[in-house]
Amino acid sequence: MQSVSDVAKEWIKSKGGTLLSEEELNKRLAEIDRQASEKAAADYLELKRKVYQRDSLWPSGRKAAFSFERWLPERQPDVSLATTIKKQSTDLFKRLRHEAFNVFLHGSAGVGKTAMTLAILDAFERFTNKTTMFVSAVALREAVMYDFNDNQARAKLERIQKSMLEVDVLVIDDFGSEVGMAGSVRQATERLQQFYMRVADGRYEVDENGRRTKCTIITSNNTRSELGAMYNDKLISRLVTKKPDNVILFVGLEDVRD
Repeated sequence: MQSVSDVAKEWIKSKGGTLLSEEELNKRLAEIDRQASEKAAADYLELKRKVYQRDSLWPSGRKAAFSFERWLPERQPDVSLATTIKKQSTDLFKRLRHEAFNVFLHGSAGVGKTAMTLAILDAFERFTNKTTMFVSAVALREAVMYDFNDNQARAKLERIQKSMLEVDVLVIDDFGSEVGMAGSVRQATERLQQFYMRVADGRYEVDENGRRTKCTIITSNNTRSELGAMYNDKLISRLVTKKPDNVILFVGLEDVRD
């Protein structure tokens, strides 16, 4: 009498099917597990990115986008300088793919700091699995102010702070403009400074090897010393890097806004 297994094998053959060896079957199962794992990881990354997009604060209230391809040095009178700055930015992104550190972009208004920062974020989203978040310093100041008497605004601010602490790459754009114009000695409010300090401290976490895990990119029309007059020295030390390799100076470029 034939066993059930033999009957099943004959039925598969009669239908034109192919019998798999145990090794082949295990390989196929492993491949199915791998594909399922990759799909789950991709879905989780997409979900996280949607959360950080939701909690981003844009100057206009709507997401802005840019890319390295669209940042054109020929729009500047000094094409050579603009080309150098673009190369510095792309080289910096390549380093950030493998390590985490703070970045400072400084220059006058309209010279392309924010556009270049958006290009860096675009590259992260296209070529890495890192998460990104954009926060306008001016919009954040308004959110902190509305937190006083509005429970809904308070809940939103708490959500924004949590995301700013967790995201891999955080941009704080136009830092200092929420306090005053360049050269001003006016200081930021204590509540705003405390908010930034909580974020700065939380983002300085390191892994088991003592390496930074999060990157914070600051853009500002103000110099580091001017920002030091607006904010606590400890905060500036944590947020605004002074390492030359991590600073991009847009000094010498002209305002190209229409």
